[in-house]
Amino acid sequence: MKNYITLFFLISALQFSFSQDIESNDETDEIIDYLLGLEDIDLVEAIADLENYHLLMLSSEFNSDSYFLGRDIGIDQYNFVTQVMYENHLGIFAGVSGTYYSKFDPKWDVTVLTAGYGIDFGKQENFRTELGYNRYIFSDSNSNDFKNSLDLAVYYGTNDNSFETAINTSYFFGDKTGFQSSLSLYGNLTLFDLNTENGSTLDFEPNLSFILGSENIDTSRIDNLGINSAFLNSVVDSFETFGLRNIQLRLPIVFNFDQLAAEIGFNINFPKAFDFENDIDNTSFFNIGINYIFDIR
Repeated sequence: MKNYITLFFLISALQFSFSQDIESNDETDEIIDYLLGLEDIDLVEAIADLENYHLLMLSSEFNSDSYFLGRDIGIDQYNFVTQVMYENHLGIFAGVSGTYYSKFDPKWDVTVLTAGYGIDFGKQENFRTELGYNRYIFSDSNSNDFKNSLDLAVYYGTNDNSFETAINTSYFFGDKTGFQSSLSLYGNLTLFDLNTENGSTLDFEPNLSFILGSENIDTSRIDNLGINSAFLNSVVDSFETFGLRNIQLRLPIVFNFDQLAAEIGFNINFPKAFDFENDIDNTSFFNIGINYIFDIR
């Protein structure tokens, strides 16, 4: 009886873990038949293999235009973001990322070191919370606003991955301090099943984010780009008060192939006008991204 109980929970876990990759009943039957034929010691090893994972994710994204929280401050430039992230079955994650701007000097603007811990919870483990720390290393030694941040995030997702919501709050500190929070809503609609055997799909994954904050702005990296200083000073003063900064709508098409995901998207910013502004235009840009997940067990 003990073996059947163990097998029941193992099969349930397998069905949940492989829900995005296995669509045909034949493949599911093969897995179940394989598990039924395992000895006790093999069952234990199979369970351990499912539970003990180590993942390495590599990602890069190109953005056709750069805006500060959705607003156009007069700099026509693109940016490029790259990231390496590790996560394991204990919920520990760590990584490094960097951002390149085409008009800044130096162009490689900032490197971010990240470490944290996340845990799934809830009756069906639909919820997740993460606590993280970021260390910001600016290439320009004059950039001295925020050197660190503590981040708290809570996520909820449906069982079929069709909807997810996330709440993020960051406390920035160093020579100055500030807060930034966001509420994000995600959708996932499969447009085409390209290959059911390896889980290849073409998906539409819209994302609507509301971004709030109160933070000072370090203008040292843009002072030499010919932007009106009075305008910048007004922006800096206004951003010291907590409030809605931007609403961003992302409209990406994502090609998923096994461990690979490639994205192309159109993005629209709806920045909130400050009191000293009569009108402010919406901004938009294109992005192209790719990421790959390695199982390094």
